[in-house]
Amino acid sequence: MAERITHDILAEIVEIAADAVICMDAFQRITFFNKGAEAIFGYAAEEIVGQRIETLIPERYRASHARQVAEFGRSKVKARRMGERREIAGVRKSGQEFAAEAAISQVHHGDEVIYAVVLRDVSVRKRFEQRERFLAEAGEKLAASFGSTETLTQVARLAIPGIADGCILENRVANGFLAGATAHVDPAIEEILDEITLAGPRVPPSSHPLIEILGTRAPVLLQSNAESRILDASSLPEYLRAIKAMKPESALFLPLVAREQLIGALTLFRAAERAGFDGDDLQFAEDLARLAALALDNARLHDTVRASLRARDEMVGVVSHDLRNPVAAVKMLSRALLEDDGSNPTQSHDSLGLIAQAAEQMDALIRDLLDVNRLDAGRLSIAPVAVDPSSLLTESLQTLRPLVHEKGIHLDLQIESGLPKVMADRERIQQTLSNLVGNAIKFSASESKIVVLARKDSDGVVISVLDRGKGIPTEQLPRVFDRYWQSSRTDRQGAGLGLAIAKGIVEAHGGRIWLESKPGEGTTASFTLPVSTSPG
Repeated sequence: MAERITHDILAEIVEIAADAVICMDAFQRITFFNKGAEAIFGYAAEEIVGQRIETLIPERYRASHARQVAEFGRSKVKARRMGERREIAGVRKSGQEFAAEAAISQVHHGDEVIYAVVLRDVSVRKRFEQRERFLAEAGEKLAASFGSTETLTQVARLAIPGIADGCILENRVANGFLAGATAHVDPAIEEILDEITLAGPRVPPSSHPLIEILGTRAPVLLQSNAESRILDASSLPEYLRAIKAMKPESALFLPLVAREQLIGALTLFRAAERAGFDGDDLQFAEDLARLAALALDNARLHDTVRASLRARDEMVGVVSHDLRNPVAAVKMLSRALLEDDGSNPTQSHDSLGLIAQAAEQMDALIRDLLDVNRLDAGRLSIAPVAVDPSSLLTESLQTLRPLVHEKGIHLDLQIESGLPKVMADRERIQQTLSNLVGNAIKFSASESKIVVLARKDSDGVVISVLDRGKGIPTEQLPRVFDRYWQSSRTDRQGAGLGLAIAKGIVEAHGGRIWLESKPGEGTTASFTLPVSTSPG
């Protein structure tokens, strides 16, 4: 009786075991298939009992497996434990292969032999180990990248094809998101995705998943019908073309958070041919997103340090160059005044005038450098008030007219009638106009004309300074607002900070500034000021 009870208990334990327990006869036909085997392979016991064991083995291994079992049966080895043999593979009812470990024993009962197999599905463990290795290798690659651009590209490449078919990695910018890197398993589609990185910032509509990320900083998963759902909530033409090219069935939007700040978003796409993102995929993708956010933040800090060092070196160069001449003049002229016996008062007066002029040059350079420092620190303060454009321009140009007349240039002020008041800080806009008109004076020939024009458009009031100077080569236009840049490095006229400061002042007003130029035809510098909403 005790033996019978023990047998029943053991049978129940075997039946409910999580591992697959399978028995087969000498012909390798399945005679027992427990619940664990049903869960792992997807077959019900009544479907599989009586079939050969090869049904559960990938076809390429079937011949060798049958031979190995037969050899095991003829050997004196009673059992082989898990880990004694190399990893094997099983195949589920669905046709999906999976990694497994197995133990086998043989029991002889008279002339009969029974093979008992205990098999464990290790695919989840293997996938976890692979992903752990992947994240470790990804960390090394990202740590070795220098600069945010290289890091963005590395992240996009790492996501493909292991996690997704397509990837878009975007930076968080003040007015939305700016695509920094893309990747896709299909090179032709990747070329289409690359267009997003050239399209500039985009502001997603309120129904887009990225807007949800802004509020929750949590992943957003579109498990099905992702293409139409994203298209319905998008407007940027380049983005729409990319989504249509990828035809994603599922999409996963992941926030990139570093130092408690949302610095970007990683979006992963899968086509219909691939299963949607499951919980394991989500966890893996979140691990990659955390790693990417840390790497990107470090890369940005690295960029900032490099930019600061470069700016410091440039400033030292500018100061040493642009202060040398006026300092030398002051030293020479002051020494001459100290040695002067007073016999030539006119010459002494002229020397004092030149010293004052040199001091003004040094003071202007110091002011510019302080303004640049304020721009970098975000401390360039403005106090805009409602101002009539006509009085603003007339006052601003009044102090510049002597410089224009001295060079024999005509200054023409043209103001469109009926212009509304604008919001402007008088002193800062005067500084901007002084920089723009000053540049026009430097590069205009004698007897030429400079026109200052004010007109209304959809952005507000546009103020333009037109000259007929030598112009700027087309390839140099993208650099005109870079600090310390000058179109002619062999003929320095100032520190090259005027346009950079003007840009900072205009943008602090909520406007924009741009230059249009053709070599030999002149340059037009324009900026906008917002219209005042105050009555009157």
